[in-house]
Amino acid sequence: MNIIVIGAGKIGKALTKSLREEGHDVVVVDISEQRVDRIVEEQDVNGICGNGTHCDVLKEAGVHNAYLVIASTFSDEINILCCIIARKMGARHAIARVRGPEYVRQFDFMKNDLKISMMVNPDMSVATEISRILKFPAAASYETFANGKIDMIEVAVKSGNVIIDKPVREISQIYGNKFLICAVRRGEEVFIPKGDFVIREKDSIYISGPHKSVVNILKDMGMMKNRIKSVMIIGGSRIAHYLTMILIKAGMDVTIIEKNSERCRFLSDNLSDARIVLGNSADHNLLIEEGIDKCDAVVTVTDSDEANFLVSMYAQTFEVKKLVTKINEPEFFQLYNKIMGESAISLSQVTSATITKYLRSKMNVNGDEMKSLYKLMQGKIEAIEFIAPSDADYLSKPIHTLKFRKDVLIAAISRKRKIFFPTGDDMIEAGDSVIIVTKGSAIRSLKDIFV
Repeated sequence: MNIIVIGAGKIGKALTKSLREEGHDVVVVDISEQRVDRIVEEQDVNGICGNGTHCDVLKEAGVHNAYLVIASTFSDEINILCCIIARKMGARHAIARVRGPEYVRQFDFMKNDLKISMMVNPDMSVATEISRILKFPAAASYETFANGKIDMIEVAVKSGNVIIDKPVREISQIYGNKFLICAVRRGEEVFIPKGDFVIREKDSIYISGPHKSVVNILKDMGMMKNRIKSVMIIGGSRIAHYLTMILIKAGMDVTIIEKNSERCRFLSDNLSDARIVLGNSADHNLLIEEGIDKCDAVVTVTDSDEANFLVSMYAQTFEVKKLVTKINEPEFFQLYNKIMGESAISLSQVTSATITKYLRSKMNVNGDEMKSLYKLMQGKIEAIEFIAPSDADYLSKPIHTLKFRKDVLIAAISRKRKIFFPTGDDMIEAGDSVIIVTKGSAIRSLKDIFV
């Protein structure tokens, strides 16, 4: 597909990389010649230096033949205008990145009257993901499927864990086959494990299963942590604003440390139930005075990866129960995972996954609905939920008779009120919610998991 990405900042770069990996032809538009030259050189795409609201620039980018235009500049208003003009000039779909909640609340008008296909709020998406992690502090990352009936969590295998040096098949039998280990990260490598795959110390594993089963298993493994009651947020960004609203509703105590006095006043006016502290997170005395050594969780969401990393390292010296750190640059992300072994979240990755799901859903012609798509382990693994259609040729056939692509695993099936991990004798039926985990394959429909 021909896709135009307007804006070559961090999110634009991440989107371009993801779209190229999916096999799409991408043209990047940005007002900075330096940013355009860099992304063209790094990602082998076409680039145009110009303003995405100008018709001649969009025409040069091929908007009349574009399947999708994604506007991801720094400005909500510019992004919305780019999408309106692109749709008028012939683009089939248009997605605007917006950060202001007032625009998200007007989405029905934007979609129906202005023909903007989708609006993505990365800050809200990240805040929602962080809130999920804080509600399940044992997890490095936490996703849900089948309307919340199935959990998929990432946990680190630390010294003394009973599953160390045991094959996946044996681990499942020990716990009564009530969950599935569906992905493993070992150093820089990732695996979709088979039954004979042996779990090692320092592995990061993804476990899927019903919420109650996952909780009980983590308790048995000694990996369950107490509920988070108090949170210190470093940086008064939009993410912090959205996250605080969610956490206060959940009954948590929240303190925000922000160095900009004007931003502090805004947060104080809009978050009356939170403590807003004017100060620099580099001042360790301030952090101690505000209770970093006593809080249950520290969340770092400043605009600086380096500052977020350093504050998290400092918080770890106090054995804070849970750390969640926003890291955008891939190199820092890998380093953070290697050194800290704590939850890291990337605004770019979250946005990329949201748009990838939309695009694949639009391109799916096989009748099954893609309900969820999560990019795991820095995008090396994907977990996708489909609703099985009513007329596919793989329905009502024992799974052992079907031929699967390499590195594809059915992680769980939800059928009415029943959740199970399919064996070779089980079948996929129409209407099933099927969760699959895959490595390195752009899966658009359930049919794509078969050879």
